[in-house]
This record gives sequence, structure tokens and C-alpha cells, in this order.
Amino acid sequence: MSNLLRISFAAFLLAGVGAFLAPRRILRETWRRIRALGRWLDEETPRRRRMVFILIWIVALIPMLHLTYLVRHYAVEVPTLDDWEMAPLIVDAHSGHLKWTDIFAQQQEARTVLPKLIFILSAAGGHWDVRDQMMLSVSCCWLTVAGIFVLLRRAGLGPGAVAICFWLAALTIFTPAKYEIWIFASGFPSFLPALFLVAGLVVMGANISTAWKFVLSGLFATASSFSLPHGLLAWGLTFPVLLLIRQVPRWRSWLIAWIGLGAICMATYFWGYQKPAYLPEFAPAAPLGEYVRFMLEFLGGGLAYAWKDRPALSAALFGAVQCALFFAALVYWARRIRDRAFIAKTAPWFALGLYSFGSAVLAALGRVGYGASYALASRYVTFSIYFTIAVIALVAIIVREILSRHAPVPARGWTYAICAVLVIGYLVPYKVCAYNTSFFLRALSAKDRLARAAVLLSPAIDTSEIIKKTAYPNDARPVIEGADALDRLKLLRPPLVRANRLDAIPHEVADGIHASGACEAITASDGQLVRANGWAVLNAKGRPPDSVAVAYQTAPDQEWILCAISDSFEMRPEIVKRFKSMDQVWSGWSATFPRSAFPANAKLSFWALDADEPKLYRLKDEAVLTPR
Repeated sequence: MSNLLRISFAAFLLAGVGAFLAPRRILRETWRRIRALGRWLDEETPRRRRMVFILIWIVALIPMLHLTYLVRHYAVEVPTLDDWEMAPLIVDAHSGHLKWTDIFAQQQEARTVLPKLIFILSAAGGHWDVRDQMMLSVSCCWLTVAGIFVLLRRAGLGPGAVAICFWLAALTIFTPAKYEIWIFASGFPSFLPALFLVAGLVVMGANISTAWKFVLSGLFATASSFSLPHGLLAWGLTFPVLLLIRQVPRWRSWLIAWIGLGAICMATYFWGYQKPAYLPEFAPAAPLGEYVRFMLEFLGGGLAYAWKDRPALSAALFGAVQCALFFAALVYWARRIRDRAFIAKTAPWFALGLYSFGSAVLAALGRVGYGASYALASRYVTFSIYFTIAVIALVAIIVREILSRHAPVPARGWTYAICAVLVIGYLVPYKVCAYNTSFFLRALSAKDRLARAAVLLSPAIDTSEIIKKTAYPNDARPVIEGADALDRLKLLRPPLVRANRLDAIPHEVADGIHASGACEAITASDGQLVRANGWAVLNAKGRPPDSVAVAYQTAPDQEWILCAISDSFEMRPEIVKRFKSMDQVWSGWSATFPRSAFPANAKLSFWALDADEPKLYRLKDEAVLTPR
């Protein structure tokens, strides 16, 4: 168990003991003040309501702005993984060779028409900066949170309950647990289906005609379908909700029209569809327990790393608790099926929960062949968190329904106590999980910076192995060719370095002001490979360099020639203490390169690379070449 988790549980226990041992007078006074605050929040005067909602949003903005800062801070301007599949489309669009079939073509199992169009438009201004797509992910979350707030206002909750539910929803959506997606440009499509679903649910409760609701929800469902495969779920979770919560004239005609529109969309989606051969079999004959475990870990992935040594168990437990609460709410809902007002309050939240549950089912059918632990991938948290939000809202609505029936005082006390336990039981592991996954976010950023250095220098030296480790597994060719084509169209900034002479890049000595660092050891192994390692930081930018370049010089009057770059980064806790910043945790570096990369008897030097400029800073050389 982590120290943070121990501290959190100790604080929780001490708070409980303190409350138990506190004098009755203090407890009564505390309870009186809490009730007074609750009455103040529940006052329905227009002025008070505006003040309360402003206060609610101010508090909610804290995690929202914090996560926005983290994404901007750790985002790196380098395409990785699926981003490079967009490069040919962008090149074709700028050269006039783009075809509709290229946009409609499958990307794995998806028809990512909308994301492809967004990628193409993002480079229309003459610069392709993938950080724009990362910030688009954040913008989608901001809009989704706004939609959640509207749905909570319509749920019949008091301002106090709206505040608690909204704050928990904002924390849940802006969680660092989605670290894999936050700083991945091609991750933004993962945020679109939930945004379109929430927008559709907001429209269902709007004061507009049924025809407009049909048109808008149809647009949202179509956009969702052509973003990611599970976006097709929107056809069952948007307009049909209206038929549940309202008495719609000629509802059968509207339903038939909706089914027809959905059928047209799905027929278009699956036209010419082929399952990629490299993906596992769909719905394989795996044990039922493996499917159940996959789904529970999928739904509980938001708190998987609250217990970093046992993430699978942590996710499964959290998923099981959520499922128990969700299906208990569903049973209560079934008992109130004739209460149309209650159905109207809860239907949007069941739709939101079923979106996550349906995503879990589809992911299990398509990926259980990789094993249940595959569900722990942080990108799935983007889909599963809406199950958590739905459970939070449903519990709040049902508790209000129970208390509104003149429940006795002891029952009210127990109800509030249970809700407090649920909230604290969520917030404590959430805090631990956020701390642990923020660490992963820094590691991914360091990996992306290494990828950027490898792409930047790819025309000058052979960086293909590093590209395969960091930017595009198994094959560096799409990256090297794509970067070259983009650079010739002047879409990359800074432009690629095309000469291996050090004079081609601005450079200076690391003076401790702009940069610091040293090469601490150089080891030759078996006469074939040389391994150098040390540390480096960019003082002025408060982070490690993108990479460390290796250069050689054959004579004092000769120029330096680049021959390799560092291929890995390492944790250096002592550098963190020295510079008093956790952003320097990955300041260690190592470079392994063949002896044939530089002439015999040549002198080596090591340079911290700032790929944003680009610029090189010569590090102190404290090492002597030693054979192993």
C-alpha cells in the first residue's frame, strides 16, 4: 500500500474517531451549521440561485483548469502511433490528391470519417501541430461537463445535491487516469461519442419541437457513429429516450423513422466492411468468467491505479460496486415505471450508464482474446467514467425520492451517513489514483519527447530503432517517409534537420542557466557497442531535454559530426531534489550505439537537445571510455 493511501486512510480513521469522541455539543453545533448551509443552498430566490450556481462552477473549475494545464504542459508536438496514418491524408489534401474513398476507408474497425476531416482541417493553415488535437480532447470534456450540469439541473435535485454531483462528475471526467489519451492527438475521437450522447440527451429535454429533436439527435448519432465503432450506441440512447420521458404524438411514426434512419447509417457504415486480420477473433469461446472480469475491470478502470500493485483487483472491485448500485437503481426504476415524472428524471442517466456498459460489452467481445487485463488500458477510462457519473446521479435522485416521502429522522441520518461513506470511499482512492497516474503522464511525455528528437533528426542520422520504440512500433518507414513529405510541404515546425554537421543547429555550452548536465560514464561492450549515460536538464524550460545527441570530432580543427542520440531515459531522484521539481524525474539518459558510428580515436561529445528551437547544449564530459 502506498504512503499516500496509508495517510488518506489514517486521516479518514482519525476523523471518524474524532467525531465519535467529540462532545455532543460540538457535534450538534456542527450539524446545525451544515443544515443551515443546506437550507441556504436550497433557497429558490433567483438571486440566491445565481450565486449558488456561480459558486458551484468556481469550485468545479479547479480540477478542470488543473487538468487543462497538465495536458498543455506535458503535450509534445510530435505525431505518434495512429497519428502517422493521418499524415498521408494531410499530404494528399495539400497536394490536391485527396479522395473521398480515403476518408471513408476503415481505420482498424472504425469509419473515422469525422476525425479524419478534423485532422485535415487542422493542417489547413500551413502548420500541423498535433497539440491542437490534444486540446480538442480537453475542449470536448469542457462541453461534456456543461451538458452534465444541464442534466443535473433537470433531475429535480436541490442546489446542494447538484453541487456535490457536479463536482464529482467534473473530477471524474478530468481525471489523470486517462493519461494515455490526454497527450495523444488521435485520442480526441474517444471523447466525441460521449459529447454527442450528452448533447443529444440535453436536446431531448429542450423546449423545441419533436421534429427538431429528431433532426439534431440524428446528426449527433451520425457524427458519433463515424467517430468510433461504439458511437453506434447513440442510436439506441438518444431519441428513444424522448419516447420514454414524454408523451409524443404519433410516437410510432417517429420511432419507425428513427429506426429507418439508424438502419441507413449502419448500412453505410458496414458497406465494404472487412474485419482486420491482425485483431483477435470477435466473441471468442472464452470462459464466461473471463468476459465478466474484463467488463468489471473496464468499468472500474477509473480507479485501477488506486492500488498500483494490484490494478486489476482494484478495477474489478470498483466495477463490481458500481454495477451493484446501477442495477439496484434499475430495480427501483422498474418499480416506479408508471411514474412518468420519475422516469423523466432518471432516463438520461440510465442512457449515460448504458453507454459505458455497452462499450464494456463491445470491448469484451472484441478484445477478450488479449486477456481480461487488457481492459486496464487507460484509453478505456474515457468510456467507462460515464458509468460512474450515472451511478452518482441515480443515487442522488433516488435518495431525494426516498427522503421526500417524509422518512423518519433516524432513516434520514442513516441515508446521509451511507451517502457520505460512498462519497469519501470514492474520493480517497480517486486521490491516490490521480497521484499515481500523473506519474505515468510524465513518463509518456518523456517518451514523446524522445520520439520528437528521433523524428527531427531522422534525415540526418539513423534513428529508426528509436522511432520504433517511441513513435510507431515495428516499422519506422511510415514515420520517416511521412515526416519527410510533411516537411517538404512546410507543415512541420521546426523543420527537420537534414545535415549531420553540428554547425547546422544552433549550439552552445550548457552553462547551468539554460541547460545543465553531464556524461557520467562511457562503456564499450564486446568491442561492438558503446553505451554512454548521464543526466541533463533544460533549466530555462524546467524539464529534461528531448534527447541527448552524440557527436564526434576527428581533430581539434575539424567540425563536430552527429552520429547518434540517446535511446532511453531514466529516473533520477537526486536531480529532482537538486532542482526541486518533479518534472525533472526523467532527467537520466543513456545512449547505445555501434563503434562503427564514429572513427577510431575520434573524440566524443554529448549535447542536450531542445527540439522546440531546435538547439544543442554541450554537457560536461566526466567520463572515460572503459571496456566491459
